[in-house]
Amino acid sequence: MKNINIRIERWVKNHYLNLAIYNIFLILLVLLHSAQYFDPFWLISINVIVLLALIVSIFLLGAKSRVFFIVALLFWFFAAFLKFVKIDVWAERTTIYAFEALVIGVITFFLERE
Repeated sequence: MKNINIRIERWVKNHYLNLAIYNIFLILLVLLHSAQYFDPFWLISINVIVLLALIVSIFLLGAKSRVFFIVALLFWFFAAFLKFVKIDVWAERTTIYAFEALVIGVITFFLERE
């Protein structure tokens, strides 16, 4: 457990600025979504925010395919939990997020192999 904490601390120190830019980007998207700023032209929905967060994490955080497969698995388990507690609408949305993470993971997997 101590080894994992050291690795996480080292990663955060190496990606501190990128992590800050990533968080500012997400906050900006959420604020634009809540203000409905681009609604007549481009709907910034939660689905778009999750998709852009996954894509931008490749460039800013250096996310590899393994990360996306883990995120897809977490989304999948969370969707199963939501389905179990009868929150069907959010379970369906979470399944879409799992699919998006899986597709991006497969694409990055093939790009890593080249």
